[in-house]
Amino acid sequence: MAESKAAWDKVGEDFRALGRQIKQHYDQRPRPGTEMEEAPEGQQSQAGQGPPASDRRKVDDALEKLRDSLDQAFSALGDAVRDPQVGEQTKKAAGSLSDALNATFSEASERFRRR
Repeated sequence: MAESKAAWDKVGEDFRALGRQIKQHYDQRPRPGTEMEEAPEGQQSQAGQGPPASDRRKVDDALEKLRDSLDQAFSALGDAVRDPQVGEQTKKAAGSLSDALNATFSEASERFRRR
C-alpha cells in the first residue's frame, strides 16, 4: 500500500509541475484588449424585433472575449507542447502515472491472491 501511495504522490507532483509550466506559457501570451465601448443607455427594441441593440452588443462583446481567451489558451498550449522542457515534464508525468498504476494493480493483485 505504501508503494502505491508514494507512486500516486509522485504523479501529483509531476502533474503539478507540468501544470505550472503550461501556466507559465499561458501567462507569457499577450492579452487581448480589454477596452469595451459603452452601449448607449435606454435603447429598446421595437415590438417583435428581438432584444435591444445594447443587449446584442453585450452578448457579442462577451462572445468575442470568450473567443479571444480560448485563442490565447490554445495558443499557449500549442507553445507549451513545442517547448522541450514541457515535453520532458510530460514524459516524466506519464511515466509516474504508469508507475503508480502498476504499483496499484500489483498491490490489488497481491491482495486477491491472499484471499
